[in-house]
Amino acid sequence: MGSKRKTPFIMLAGGAGLAIAIGVALAPGTSSDGTPERVEIPLQGGMNGSAPVIVEPGSATANGGPAEGRAQQVAFSGDPLEQSGFRDDADLDSPTSYETFDLDDGDESAAVDEPDWQRHTLQEGERLTSLWEREWELPLATLYRLLGDDDNAAVLNRIRPGQEIEWQVDDEGYLTHLRLWTDRASGHEWVREDDGWDFERAEVENGREISHMIISAEIDGNISAALSRRTDLSPGAVNALAVMLDRYLPVRTHARTGDEFTLLLEQETLEGDDTPHNLRLLAFDYEGQRITVRAARHTNGRFYTPEGESLLPPFDRRPFSGNYRISSPFNPQRRHPVTGRVAPHHGTDFAMPIGTPIKAPADGVVTRVENHPYAGRFIVIEHGQGYSTRYLHLDRALVRRGQTVERGDRIALSGNTGRSTGPHLHYEIHVNNRPRDPMRVALPESESLSGEELASFQSLSNTLLAQLDEGERNQQVAFVPYDELVE
Repeated sequence: MGSKRKTPFIMLAGGAGLAIAIGVALAPGTSSDGTPERVEIPLQGGMNGSAPVIVEPGSATANGGPAEGRAQQVAFSGDPLEQSGFRDDADLDSPTSYETFDLDDGDESAAVDEPDWQRHTLQEGERLTSLWEREWELPLATLYRLLGDDDNAAVLNRIRPGQEIEWQVDDEGYLTHLRLWTDRASGHEWVREDDGWDFERAEVENGREISHMIISAEIDGNISAALSRRTDLSPGAVNALAVMLDRYLPVRTHARTGDEFTLLLEQETLEGDDTPHNLRLLAFDYEGQRITVRAARHTNGRFYTPEGESLLPPFDRRPFSGNYRISSPFNPQRRHPVTGRVAPHHGTDFAMPIGTPIKAPADGVVTRVENHPYAGRFIVIEHGQGYSTRYLHLDRALVRRGQTVERGDRIALSGNTGRSTGPHLHYEIHVNNRPRDPMRVALPESESLSGEELASFQSLSNTLLAQLDEGERNQQVAFVPYDELVE
């Protein structure tokens, strides 16, 4: 690592533009999707084209008041929407809930592994601002913050096709690490400070080392226990692998003592540092009393059997029949109408009469059926490979915890329970423990591959499964990096 430089806070006002291009020029950014680290203050007087002023958390706002930077849960003795006069006829036409709460608080089963590194190789004509917000779902304000430093701007304005960008986010989806590789041996890295929203930049001068390893184990109690007995795996790697298997296999309900599994892993480290900064499962073979599965990773990140059958079932976009309008869309930066604080809306609300049948959008296992003071009666279903769905404010649950459901099964009746402004269904989709927009997130559409896509997958899977079968167990093996295999 080389010299470090702290990235200062940046205030944006007026119609200043941003130009970052990959082979082409960029049009100025026209909006930012607020983040916890700043507050947007609309300019008064109808100034067309003006951007919001972005204020540092804890600093004074335009009118002298404190800026609120993070959503907080607020308790009221009465109903604040009633007391404020906000609840009117218009509100009844757009039923929703404005309270901030965490259904995973205190739920040990919701524990997550270390954040995955995401990767993208820049293509000709791609725009970083579009990728940042639309494809990677990162707040533009974070990019503006990075660009507040002239040296950062000089680096990011010179990106070109073929360069690789890697990034990590926290459990709320905010950027923590960013790497821009100039070549295979050098690049730039930005790391967010532990106690704030500023970033430190450094030069990455060590080369990246990629290795493949085959790991075999027998379950004795659970997968984590089986992996933890291996001295060549760190506690973090054990946890990550256990979560991977739980994500890609229904082992939570089917694993039994004596089951055996073999994994083909790809790990990436920086030269001189044995701690993997990325661990990727490429293929596995699981032989158990209740489940036997053999599968490989496809280019879409999902796993399929050698015949092209998906381990992830197809999804319906909406968990009900008929047409019900969206009364409140997915919006991580929505503000509470009374407090003005950021109150993230991690789902999509559909206005519908109490008692409307709710259906499972895909096969899965019901993991939670509970009551919550704000969410009301709610259900959580795990679908595998990191996909789960949540259903809030229900009138009645028609399933029980641990029950297996199939696509189209009735699971509940919609309602108006908990803190709600009117009858509606609040529907969430989580991918790898992060809430995603149910109306935009990419969903599996078919149960099996076919045609050219099947042929392409089988060419890739034959290579991966051959490594799995022919490599010496519990040793590193000769390999071609996965990213090169899929080129």
